[in-house]
Amino acid sequence: MTSNLYFSNDMLRCGRCGKESIIHDKSLGEIFCKSCGFVIDEKINNLNQDSINFNDDKNNRRTGTKMSMSVHDFGLSTMIGSINKDAKGKPISASTNATIKRIRIQDQRSQLHRSVDINYKTAFDMLQRIQDKMCVSDHIKEHAAYIYRKAVEQKITQGRSINAVIAASMYAACRNTQTLRTLRDISEVTDIKPKKIAQSYRAIVKQLNLKIPVVNQVHCLSKISNNLGVSEKTKYLAMEILQKAADLRILAGRDPVGISAAILYYACLIKKETFTQTQVAEASRVTAVTVRNRFHEIKKIIHIDLNK
Repeated sequence: MTSNLYFSNDMLRCGRCGKESIIHDKSLGEIFCKSCGFVIDEKINNLNQDSINFNDDKNNRRTGTKMSMSVHDFGLSTMIGSINKDAKGKPISASTNATIKRIRIQDQRSQLHRSVDINYKTAFDMLQRIQDKMCVSDHIKEHAAYIYRKAVEQKITQGRSINAVIAASMYAACRNTQTLRTLRDISEVTDIKPKKIAQSYRAIVKQLNLKIPVVNQVHCLSKISNNLGVSEKTKYLAMEILQKAADLRILAGRDPVGISAAILYYACLIKKETFTQTQVAEASRVTAVTVRNRFHEIKKIIHIDLNK
């Protein structure tokens, strides 16, 4: 077993006692004096041999990108670069250049030798575009890639479009991580009809037995309020109405975005903010008919004086 302590050659004397007993503790990241116990630095980098060094004249122990579920080969395949230089940076001789070119072509062809690899390559390229357009985190992308791989194993992709299944996987990942993205949002960035995405999503949830949590309607209400630009008083009143609706159990079986938009419109009427049903519908990305119907349902059950 190797020790985490070793004597330093860079700093020979302690600034307090003046003795040559400086020690590096790699496990704690500290530099201290063995004689008097004075801690000289407590935030040093890991001094193991594995640490990454970006100097060209040093031997780097770690190279390449990290493993990723959203890469068809998990990022573990070889890659021969297009620069005709060896490991030391010296140019390759002309006699070897033709051989390296043939090896490079064969390496590229061998990356996708199975149909499932081509499937993953197509799907994950689409997934990357969805992530870029929707501005979601890498964690959600990795989760969506995991769901898609499970869907391929269960043969859910058979008879369905690859793009529709990967879009449904992204929607399932967003729902599972409580990230507020609707079917319409994914439909717009993928140019796939929401009905097709919903069909693939239901198949994924059913066959993979996913436990999708209920959408937090407070997040929906906050997002719509920010898009609409309502005041904090109106937003607070809308939260109170939402809590009353939850206590009366009238939220079950209804679209959380539509019901949140109707509650916000109700609060705007009470606080006399001049936002129409159409404006609220555009901010929440639902139809004005949905806002109007849900508003009348809530108004019949939760009575609040509009003149107060």
